[in-house]
Amino acid sequence: MKILLTVGGTLTRLATAVAAVALFATPLALDGQTLRRSDPARPSRPVRIYTGVFVTLDPARPRAEAIAERDGRIIAVGSHREVDSVAGPGAVRIALPGVALPGLADAHAHPTMLGDLLVQLDVRGRSKADIIRMVRTAAGSALPGAWIRGGGWDQAFWTPAVFPTAADLDSVSGGHPVLLDRVDGHAIWVNSRAMSAAHLAPGARDPDGGRIIRTAAGTPSGVLVDNAADLVTRAIPAVPHAERVRRLEAALRQYAAWGFTSVHDAGAGLAEIAAYHTIAARGPLPVRIYAMASATDPVLVSVLLRGLEIGTAGGTFTLRSVKVVLDGALGSRGAELSTPYADAPNDTGLSLVSDARLDSIIARAVARGFQVNVHAIGDQANHRVLDAFERAGPAARELRFRNEHTSMVRDEDVARFARLGVIASMQPIFVGEYSRFAEDRVGRARLGWVYRTRDLIVAGAVIAAGTDFPASDAGDAVSNLFAMVTRRGADGSPAEGWLPGQRVGVDTALRAMTMGAAYAAFQDTEVGALTVGRRLDLTVLSADPTMMAPDRLRDLKVLATIQGGRRTFSARP
Repeated sequence: MKILLTVGGTLTRLATAVAAVALFATPLALDGQTLRRSDPARPSRPVRIYTGVFVTLDPARPRAEAIAERDGRIIAVGSHREVDSVAGPGAVRIALPGVALPGLADAHAHPTMLGDLLVQLDVRGRSKADIIRMVRTAAGSALPGAWIRGGGWDQAFWTPAVFPTAADLDSVSGGHPVLLDRVDGHAIWVNSRAMSAAHLAPGARDPDGGRIIRTAAGTPSGVLVDNAADLVTRAIPAVPHAERVRRLEAALRQYAAWGFTSVHDAGAGLAEIAAYHTIAARGPLPVRIYAMASATDPVLVSVLLRGLEIGTAGGTFTLRSVKVVLDGALGSRGAELSTPYADAPNDTGLSLVSDARLDSIIARAVARGFQVNVHAIGDQANHRVLDAFERAGPAARELRFRNEHTSMVRDEDVARFARLGVIASMQPIFVGEYSRFAEDRVGRARLGWVYRTRDLIVAGAVIAAGTDFPASDAGDAVSNLFAMVTRRGADGSPAEGWLPGQRVGVDTALRAMTMGAAYAAFQDTEVGALTVGRRLDLTVLSADPTMMAPDRLRDLKVLATIQGGRRTFSARP
C-alpha cells in the first residue's frame, strides 16, 4: 500500500507500508504473547446512510455525497444513487451539516496531563504577575496542606524572559506546597514549601539527566529541569485510581470535542494503563487510544511481560509501543545539542538515556513485537535516535519505529528518516512556541534545522501530526491544522509565518493528521480515509478546509465527531 501526501499541491510518494496487522482475527499466540482483541459478534444494526459533503482523502474518489455504514464499518461511498443501491431498504438516513473528513488524529498527546489540567490551574500564556495572582486565589480556597498544582508557564512570554523563583510564590501560597509545570513538561516551578516537603537539601546535587537551577548562593532557586523534577514530584500524594479514571474520561471527552477520533498517548505509566483498562471494561472509549508505555522500570518490565494489546474495547484501545525520553526541551535548555546553546555557551543540554540503555530497550521491545518511539528534540538527540534505529536493522521499518518531535534535525540526517523507514512524529503547533525562543536558543546559523516539516516530506519521510498538549500552546485539531499550513501559532502569530519556507498544503496537513497518524499506529487499513471496509470515523467541520484560504482555517468549527459510527460529540446549535 502506498501512502501519498502532497506538498503545495504536488503528489509525492512517501513510503511503502508494510502489511498491517489484521485486527479481527481470533486471539493468537505470537512468541508466547497473547494479542488481546475484541470485536465480539453481535446483531447487526440497521444500515445507516450519512448524507452531506465528504472529503474522503481517497485519490480514487476525493469527494462523495453519501456513505453507508453497518456496525461501524463503511459499506459504500459515492453518490446518493450508488450508496442507496448498496444500502437497500430499511436504511436509516442521517444528514450531516458542514463538511465531513476522515476522523482526525492527534499522534502525540498526553491525556493524563490534560485530565489533570482540567482540574488544576491552567497558566498557559499568562504573565508571571497573573500566575502569582492565580496561585494566591487558589491558596485562599485550598484545603489545609493541599498541594496547589498547575501548568503551562513559559518565561518566553515575560519581560525579562528568565526563569522564575520559589520566592515569587512564597508570599502568596499561604503555606501550601505549589508546583507548576512548564509548558513543555520538562521543568517545574515550585515554592519553598514544596522543596521542604520533598526534603530537597540546599546542597542537593544534580541527578543524572537533570538540572537544579540555582541562586547566586548555589541553593535551589525553585526551578528543576527534567530528571531533577523527580526530587520534588516524588513527594506529591498519588492520585487515587477512581479519580484518575474520572480525569481521564474527562480528557477523552475533550478530545472528541476538539474533533479527534484517535489519540496516541505518548507515555503511559502503570496507573494510567490501569485507568484505561477500567474505562475499556465499560465499553468503547470516546476516542481510539494508541498507547505508548513509558520505557522506564517497572513499567517496561510489566508491559513487555503482559504482551501486546491490540484493538480491545471494540477496537478503541491498543497498547503495542514503548516510549523512551532521550533528552529534554529547547525552552528549558534540556534538549541535547551537538554544540552549546547560543544563549548558554557552557551548556549543551541533557542526555537522559545512554546509547547502551537505548539499545537495550530497543532489543527487549523488538523481542516482544513492540514498536519503539523515542522523544528527541535537540539535533544531537535526533542524530543518536537515528543511529540507534539504524543499529536495530530491519526491525526499525518492520515495527514502524517513530521519532517523537523530530524538532531539530541536521542536514545530514534529513534523508535518513525515509531510508530507515523512521516515522517523523511531529507537532505543528510547536511553531508558536519556537517562534518565541528558538533563535535565542540555537542562533541564526542553526535555526533552519528547527521544525523542518516540508524538508522531511520532500525527502520522503512519513509524517504523523500531533499536538503534545498540554505541553504546547493548544490541543485542538483546528489549531494544529492551521499551524501546519501557515506556520503560525494558535494565537495567529507571527503574522508572516515562522520559517515560512516549511509550510505545506492543506491536503498534506490533513493526510498527516489522518493517514500518517494511522500508519504510525498500524491502523492504516482501519482508519485514515473514507473507503469501503474501514471504520466510519468522521470529523465534521463547519466548512471545507481544502477550499479555504489558509488564513481562514482558524475560523473552522467542529460540528460533530463520529467514531465507529457512534456520535461522540455534537456542537450545540
